[in-house]
Amino acid sequence: MVVLHSRQPLTTDLARVFPLELWDTMVLTDGDVEAVMREDAPGTSPRVQSAPRTAWADVIRAAAVARPVQIVTNDEYCLLTCAELRREFALTARHPARLERYIDKVLMKECLDLAGVRVPRFLALPDDGASEPHAVAEEVVARLGLPVVVKPRREANSRGVSILRTEAEVRDWLAEHLGESGWQAEEFLDGTFHHVNGLVTEGATAPVQTGRYLGPLLDLPAGRRLGGWTVAHDSPLARRAHELNSAVVDALGGEGAFVVHTEFAVIGEDELVVVEVAARAPGALVSELARLHAGSNLEEVNLALQAGLPIPEPEPTGVVAAWVWVPVMPGERYRNTPPTSSEKVVHVRQAAQETHRGAEGALGVSALLWTTDPSILAADVDVAATAEWCAA
Repeated sequence: MVVLHSRQPLTTDLARVFPLELWDTMVLTDGDVEAVMREDAPGTSPRVQSAPRTAWADVIRAAAVARPVQIVTNDEYCLLTCAELRREFALTARHPARLERYIDKVLMKECLDLAGVRVPRFLALPDDGASEPHAVAEEVVARLGLPVVVKPRREANSRGVSILRTEAEVRDWLAEHLGESGWQAEEFLDGTFHHVNGLVTEGATAPVQTGRYLGPLLDLPAGRRLGGWTVAHDSPLARRAHELNSAVVDALGGEGAFVVHTEFAVIGEDELVVVEVAARAPGALVSELARLHAGSNLEEVNLALQAGLPIPEPEPTGVVAAWVWVPVMPGERYRNTPPTSSEKVVHVRQAAQETHRGAEGALGVSALLWTTDPSILAADVDVAATAEWCAA
């Protein structure tokens, strides 16, 4: 089993998906070997081989001499390569046939808009990086208003996202990125942010979980706490979210077998607006929330689907769950875990085990909370999101 990696760390024990007695598993990476697994991932570290992407086919070909090979990934930055390598090694196609629609944010929104799925108003920025920042800034503000969100067309995990609040900030941003390509601007949405996850098998989307975020997944280095919690399976919002997810897959393509993760905002009179879509399992602790809430760890399921292995059917467990990431700021370290009533797993990351010497905030503490009582979880999320964890 070859698991491709570049920038997004694996978060689960690969031996739970690919048992050691059945699979010889190797992670093949062109990224940081030390960052293959997230720091709090369970299990033992897998065998890792580092190689430039141009050599991946040769590495896999050498491994395939001894036994049949499977190639899988949950890394946004490896999806296209994984699909190409699966074709090269005559493996069944599992990724969407039109994978670009899930990766290129402009193409994604164009397809969704044509299908009648509400997306933010958006504008692809000129490929030359806007040689006339003043003229482009005026067009951006006229078409999208202020504030405006700028982001790369092809990125993940909120990398490169900025919120610009004045026309002067838009001009300055354009001038700073002069000569660059691959950027887009979109309407700023004033609402609550959510996600919905499903399992896609040949066009059919089975619901797994809906969740709500504490807020935008931005600014942890500046001190913002990130997190979210599950939404009840039988709630009107969950029903609408899963209907939305099915419409998204219909618009972008549902061939293959994969996890679909859709992020959306609820604005105005309960209008649902799709912000992002991914043909892979989500990051943070959302996959673990799905295991607690619906019996299906999304990352494990996504890897198993690509390999053609059986997966558990998602079923409501009666458990509600939440995750909170607490930053440690310069000069601080972890001091205590605030008391909560839910069951919990707390991981103090290396950055917070001693006084943090970085120039900005870093992820210091990861907390996973779960219970069968939504009111208890709500109170505990409030505590986890506001109480002191780290201090000087």
